[in-house]
Amino acid sequence: MNKWTVVRTQMDIDTLLQDYGGFHDSCLVGLNYQSGAFVNEEQFMCFGNPEEKTLHMVFHSQWEKRPLEMCFTGVRCFHIAGWQEHYFNDIFDCCLKICTDLIPGRDGPLFVWADCAGFSPKTALERPVLNEPMISYVIASELKWKFLQE
Repeated sequence: MNKWTVVRTQMDIDTLLQDYGGFHDSCLVGLNYQSGAFVNEEQFMCFGNPEEKTLHMVFHSQWEKRPLEMCFTGVRCFHIAGWQEHYFNDIFDCCLKICTDLIPGRDGPLFVWADCAGFSPKTALERPVLNEPMISYVIASELKWKFLQE
C-alpha cells in the first residue's frame, strides 16, 4: 500500500504539483467527509475534535495513470461544485497554498486547495454561490497525499 506524503512547506506543495502536473487535465472522482460528530448511546451529542474533521478526495488525470488521493484534516470549510449549466468539471490548473492570515488572531497555517489557480479564499464568498463557473475549494489545517494503485 502506498504511504502518505505529509505536506508541511511550500517545497512539499511544489513536489505534489510537479508529481501531478499541476492538476492539469484532471477531475475530482469522489470524496468522503467525516465530521467526527455523533450521538452516543446515552443520546448525548459528541462533536469530535478538529483532527476528526477529514475530507478525502480522489482525482484522476489524463497525464498520470495512478489516481491521486488527498486527505485534508482539521477541515474548516469546503465547497464542491457539482453540475454546471455551461461548464464541465475538468480541472485545468489549481491553487494550492499555505495561508496564515485567514483567521484573525490565529498564527497557524491553513492549507488552501481550489480547482482554479486564481482562487482567493478572502474573496470566495463575495459573489453568488451558484455563479458559473463555480469553484471547488478546501481550507484545512493539515494535508497529506498519496498515489493509489491502478
